[in-house]
Amino acid sequence: MKINDYRYKAKRMKDGKIVKGMTEGPSKTIVDQFLFDNGMRAIEIEKHSSLISRLNRITLNKVISERDLIFFLKQLSSLLRSGVKLNEACEMLATQQTNKNVRRIFYGVYYSVNSGQTLSDAFREYPREFPNILTSMIGVGEKTGDLNEILDDVVDFFEKQYRLKSSIRSTIMLPVIYMGVAILVAIFLMVGVLPQFEDMYDSLGGDLPGITLIFMNTGNFLRANVLWIIAGFVAFITAFKMILKRTYKLQYFFSSLAIKLPIFGELVKLGNLSRIASTIAQMLRNHVPLQDSLKTTYDTIDNKVYRKLLVDAQKSVTGGDYMSKAFEHHYASEIVFTRMMSVGERSGELGKMMGNLARFYDEDSEVKVERMKKALEPLLLIFIYAMIVVMILAVMLPSLALSDQLQ
Repeated sequence: MKINDYRYKAKRMKDGKIVKGMTEGPSKTIVDQFLFDNGMRAIEIEKHSSLISRLNRITLNKVISERDLIFFLKQLSSLLRSGVKLNEACEMLATQQTNKNVRRIFYGVYYSVNSGQTLSDAFREYPREFPNILTSMIGVGEKTGDLNEILDDVVDFFEKQYRLKSSIRSTIMLPVIYMGVAILVAIFLMVGVLPQFEDMYDSLGGDLPGITLIFMNTGNFLRANVLWIIAGFVAFITAFKMILKRTYKLQYFFSSLAIKLPIFGELVKLGNLSRIASTIAQMLRNHVPLQDSLKTTYDTIDNKVYRKLLVDAQKSVTGGDYMSKAFEHHYASEIVFTRMMSVGERSGELGKMMGNLARFYDEDSEVKVERMKKALEPLLLIFIYAMIVVMILAVMLPSLALSDQLQ
């Protein structure tokens, strides 16, 4: 689908003011509708093409955020339940988007659906924006005729996962912020405050305390080599990312390390096991075969350790064994997870049991995250207090020594 740039001249309906601007759209008709929905009546709409506009369409990262996707799916479900046709609903939702990049993708979905493709096939054209579990579940809903019910289930699934990820992210960001502030304050002291003592002591011929010298020499080094340090840091991060992207063993090592870290390892384990249970439960509840469910779950997980566990589970199922065997006695799993999975497989109610397990993690996640926050608080306070004491000593000791010399 081709998206064009359009230069428009329109009258703002609230005050009658004439406005000009640029926007995107697949046709003049849809651009006219977009302007109308935003309180403007089009006077002129002309197609416009430039190199800058083409460059602006290049995106390197994911365009549609999780919150935007959830909101889009909620609106789509509401429109379909109201009797709006699928292609019309997609057009309405695309037209109301204010973000150009997001609007371009939703226009693409609308054009694909309006051309006769299924919604799941339209989503598959944008694999970076629409998760595999979403396209798989939408496909199931289209085959069974329960698209509305599937959309509600998917929205509920994404909302739970989003809340859990947000809780985990906020817990991880807490120590990062504390340490970042402490390091910035330390750099300010080393670069801006302590060098003043050096000139005073040089004039008096005194010796600076050891701790002050360490801070001062570090500050002098930072000031003298700041450009090299920044360049080296950027080069190191770039090289590390390139090597990590191309080296599976290194990826697996860091994935394993993340699980084994004190405190944070529990967060990593909680997030991954919760997603595995929720995804498998969602797929099985909608009659997706177990092998396909495991494959879809594999695509939703980033941690290489859990990906390997899912591959091992697929091999076990293919070989006629229970998939719970892959998770038993593994450091990345939990007893309650493997036992409930095993009970579900042996009773023939794996989908129901994984659903219970997903609900268990939903209820347990808030308690665990809160407990981890409380465990982090004293550690962070100790770190901050220690930094404060060291900084105070570095600043105060030279002053005390100077007063002694003056006496």
